[in-house]
Amino acid sequence: MINYKFCPLCKTDLSTKKIEKIGRRTCPRCGWTHYANPIPSAVAFVYQEDEILLIQRGVAPSRGKWALPSGFVEPNELPEETVLRELREETSIKGTLKGLIGVYTEPTKLYGNVLLIAYDVQYLAGKPRAGTDTIGAKYFSVKNLPNIPFRGHRAIIRDGLAKHQTSGVRVIVLKSKITEARITHTRLFYKGSMGIDGKVMRAVNLLPGEKVQVLNYDNGERLETYTIQENAGSGRIVLYGPASRKGKVGERLCILSYASMSHSEAQNNKPLVVTLDSKNRIKRR
Repeated sequence: MINYKFCPLCKTDLSTKKIEKIGRRTCPRCGWTHYANPIPSAVAFVYQEDEILLIQRGVAPSRGKWALPSGFVEPNELPEETVLRELREETSIKGTLKGLIGVYTEPTKLYGNVLLIAYDVQYLAGKPRAGTDTIGAKYFSVKNLPNIPFRGHRAIIRDGLAKHQTSGVRVIVLKSKITEARITHTRLFYKGSMGIDGKVMRAVNLLPGEKVQVLNYDNGERLETYTIQENAGSGRIVLYGPASRKGKVGERLCILSYASMSHSEAQNNKPLVVTLDSKNRIKRR
């Protein structure tokens, strides 16, 4: 990291001045100020069959130690371009981007704070071998990783593994919810289903024939059935068939629908919820 003593523009001795509550080296003559901003570096996380691709560093800092393939972003280069270029130069591996893992910082004596932009990279071709600035390149089992001196790289490996371990997981989450629905009719001799005002169904994205869970607030009964769309605006909430044994006219229901989603989709899921009034009109969303 450069420790400026003189102004690079007018060669005047620099002094320290508090700017934005931080002491910065500033020129009292021309006003030039040294902003010691983190240097951007792109990092490749290549994972396949429970192994991670690492390089053995051939340059300082931590020469001879193992780390993730990485390198500084060049002028007029996108970080996405940097990570694939550095991967190819350091390991002879060709890859393609799968997505961003995250952004991290790494304090170093040589460069100051380095901003690490970490990408999940899909292997395309090539065999790992030492290249530019490296003296080794190989895959390591996640259960037997070598000592990695960089805090940021360890965090990237942790988050990258978590991303892969949850990528195939699917979870059942709430999609739609109707609360305070009052039973308007019951009809025993029917195949069995849950009749719902079509306007209410559209408000929570329920389809005709969709599976729902029905909970009765007043008697604690619960059942699973499918939906029938009643006339929009009719206010009809009907228990048909055997379901009619689970409630009486006037009792209040909570109607729920669920969806299967990937772990990442579930994290961004926002269920549609409506509360009905005593006439089964939408009172609150």
